[in-house]
Amino acid sequence: MIGIAALIITDSMTLVVPWLIKEFIDVLPEKPSSGVLLEYTFFLLLIVLFLVVGRYGWRMFMFGPSRKIEFDILNRLFGHLLSLDRAWYLKQKTGDIMSRATNDLRAVREFVGLGILILIDAVFVIITAVGMMSWINADLALKVLLPLPIISFLFFYFVKEIGKRHKAVQEHLALITGQVQENLAGIRVLHAFVQEENEKRKFAALNNEYIKKNLHVTRMFGVFTPTMVFVIGVAAMLSLWLGGKAVIEGSMTLGSFVAFNGYLMLLSWPMMGIGYVFNLTQKGISAMSRIREIFVARPEITSVLEENSSFGEVGDIEFQGLEFSYPGADTLSLKGVDIKISKGQTLGVVGVIGSGKTTLAQMLLRFYDPTAGTLLIGGHPVKEIPLQRLRGSIGYVSQDPFLFSTSIRDNIVLGRGADLELEEIVQVAGLSDDVARFPKGLDTLIGERGVSLSGGQKQRVALARALITKPEVLILDDAFSSLDSDTEEEILRNVRGQLSQTTTLIISHRLSAVRYADKIIVMDAGQIIEQGSHVSLTRAGGVYKGLSQNQSLAREMEIYL
Repeated sequence: MIGIAALIITDSMTLVVPWLIKEFIDVLPEKPSSGVLLEYTFFLLLIVLFLVVGRYGWRMFMFGPSRKIEFDILNRLFGHLLSLDRAWYLKQKTGDIMSRATNDLRAVREFVGLGILILIDAVFVIITAVGMMSWINADLALKVLLPLPIISFLFFYFVKEIGKRHKAVQEHLALITGQVQENLAGIRVLHAFVQEENEKRKFAALNNEYIKKNLHVTRMFGVFTPTMVFVIGVAAMLSLWLGGKAVIEGSMTLGSFVAFNGYLMLLSWPMMGIGYVFNLTQKGISAMSRIREIFVARPEITSVLEENSSFGEVGDIEFQGLEFSYPGADTLSLKGVDIKISKGQTLGVVGVIGSGKTTLAQMLLRFYDPTAGTLLIGGHPVKEIPLQRLRGSIGYVSQDPFLFSTSIRDNIVLGRGADLELEEIVQVAGLSDDVARFPKGLDTLIGERGVSLSGGQKQRVALARALITKPEVLILDDAFSSLDSDTEEEILRNVRGQLSQTTTLIISHRLSAVRYADKIIVMDAGQIIEQGSHVSLTRAGGVYKGLSQNQSLAREMEIYL
């Protein structure tokens, strides 16, 4: 409101200038004294001072809030993105989301700041200038402004088409952003397969299409803006012709003629400004509609209870006839899973690829909800446990962990500030020797996604990150696939000693990782086909025994070779 007030004051002072010049010219034939001339000069200086203050005011209080609005929207957008679940992200492209958070948000900011400013400026100046022209000579104003309705016709004719074309431009820009993001993320693959030139061609094609779509918008304004300038030119021609005749005939003073044309010239910028605002508005509306698509999205997985609700221990886990299928899938990934794990026990899960092992773990983290059946954690249905409480009590280590482009220390602590037991956790995770070799120890930067670490080092950093939270439930989802058997056995021994009261779920292709588990289940096609201890399953002579014999034979061959 302060910015708008400053803008109106600035425009008002600008509109006073032609009237002041009119009075000055009309008084000249009377040969005024130096004092009168000085008075007009002083008034003009006063107006200039008001213009300086006013321009500073509207720049500060109209452009400033547009930046703050951008800040608020971006914060809300980022917070909302963090609240959305995996099901939503499976349908999105990272590059498109980034484009909405940068390019589209910038378009909204420009509309809110510059667009609104020009709109208010144009409307106020047009109304006031036309009013002053009518006050000076209503008949002349009516004749001079007769061509202006052509602009209104053009405005309503182009509004819908330009909006469509702007939306197409924004969407295509998102494709370009997505292409760049994907190429940079997979730069090592491109180098390895010598695909640089191929990707350059793809990008050039996308860029060329982007230019074409922008030119479609430009062509519209190539008609719209020059037509407005032409209409203003016609109005000026009529003013000079008809106004000049009026001055010659004596029905209009020279000062009034100059002021009339001054107000007419002041209309030039607002009329062109309307075209610019029109462009910013269509761009801003298209951009905001794309941002709103994110805001209206809601996570499918939500907490029934408030996050601050008190809740008991999460140790016991029980699957009761649990079934699940991924969205859009025709087959069940889990079928009639029945298993109970008491607090402090270790469950080993083995099976071939695609048998549902990882899906079982994701049920515990509630990345998805069961299609049928019940999952009880701590004696409560998983849907009744607040999400933060549930996930905060579970430590999860995946086969391909994600590491942030910061130090090893920050990746382990992950913003929790738990530095006191860090050395002990690093020892348990089998990272001590590796850390000792790094130039800055735990403070060594590891690059984007841990690019400077080996696969085994990444997995051990991820394990340390899970252990430092002292989880009530620990899920190791093929977490040692990049380690040798001896290192895996040593780390598992350390983990068992560190977390004796923690319920542990170990998913592994190598049976050596689960042989000491209290209970082992063998999965195939989403079903539990065998369960028991290592000894009982080996004696049973089923699938587990076959896997055990094959892996023993493979180890012997490795030793022999």
